[in-house]
Parts: sequence; C-alpha cells; structure tokens
Amino acid sequence: MKDRFLVHLERLFKPIDAWGEFRKGARRAAVTFVLYRQADRWTVPFVRRRADLRDHPGQVALPGGGVEEGESAWEAAQREVAEEIGVPGGRLVPLGAGDPIYAAVTNFSVVPFVAHLPDPVESFVHDVAELEGVLTIPLDRLLDDSAWVESDDPRRFRYLAHEGSTVWGLTERIVHGLAPRLRQALAEDQKPDLPAVQE
Repeated sequence: MKDRFLVHLERLFKPIDAWGEFRKGARRAAVTFVLYRQADRWTVPFVRRRADLRDHPGQVALPGGGVEEGESAWEAAQREVAEEIGVPGGRLVPLGAGDPIYAAVTNFSVVPFVAHLPDPVESFVHDVAELEGVLTIPLDRLLDDSAWVESDDPRRFRYLAHEGSTVWGLTERIVHGLAPRLRQALAEDQKPDLPAVQE
C-alpha cells in the first residue's frame, strides 16, 4: 500500500506526460527531486558538481541534465538519475511534475519531476567524471524556512548550508517552487482519518 504522503503528492503535481512545455528557444533540461526513506525520515539526494566543469562548477544540484533529441523530459530525467547517482530508471516511481523554471543566465528551461525511490538505499554511486559526490538532505530541513539564509550579496539570494555544501541559485528556485505542494501533502498526511459514517 502506497504511503499517504505520496498519494497526496500525486494529486498535487501535474502528470509526468502533461506538465507543459519548454520555453521556446531555450536549452531543454529535466531534474528529479527523489524522495526516499532514510532512518525513518524523508530524504532527498543532491549532487555536488566538480569544480573543474564548464557548466555550474562546484554547485549543488538535483540529479538532472539536458533532454536529448527524441526523448521525453521524464525519460531524460530517469537517464540522468541513473548516470549521476546510479539509480536505474525502473526503480523510480514518478509522482508528478512541478512548474518549469527558466534560467536566463544559462538559457535553460528546466522541468522538475518528483519521484519516489521505494527500495532501501545503502549508498548512491556517483559519476566521478562530473561529480564530487552525493549530498543527502532531509526533506524537513529543505522545507524549514528558518534553515534558509538570505545572503549579504546585493542580489539577495537565499541559500541553505548543509554538511559543508551550499544549495542556492537555480536549485534553490526549484526547491522553493516545489515546497508549497510538498508542505501541503505533509499537512494532509498528518490529518487524522475521518471515522466511517454509520448507515
């Protein structure tokens, strides 16, 4: 039987094949917000990109990347999760898609998917060619507004410091965009079941 939280999430997010479309003329990309249970807490894996990469060096990101010709956004998202953190596509259970986000600086149009990894995770296997490692962050920390700090930088961006790494930029925008529906699903999950109506 599927966890009630996951059932609520499926109702709140758009279907994976009907999420919308990429911005015209933009580079197409997809990422996945993977939920799994670790020590009885919902947890999300992020990747730490290598410092010597051309695109987004050293940044913390959700597993994801470009959508190739002939593949759907969800197919690309699954492929990237397999390549970057070693989770075969068939193991992910898709829950839905959030609103696409446009990054003007890099001209990327990104659709974020939400998926569940039901099997226990001993450790993720990251792609050493692109990544320094995998960073796992509990969902309750990601949804805790007090954990996010506003920078002193003139751009006033928000960031989350976790285990020596920083979540910010496009990844912060994606998490921030998904957060209201994630919070709503958690709130629905915590409501007590209504008693059955007596005939």
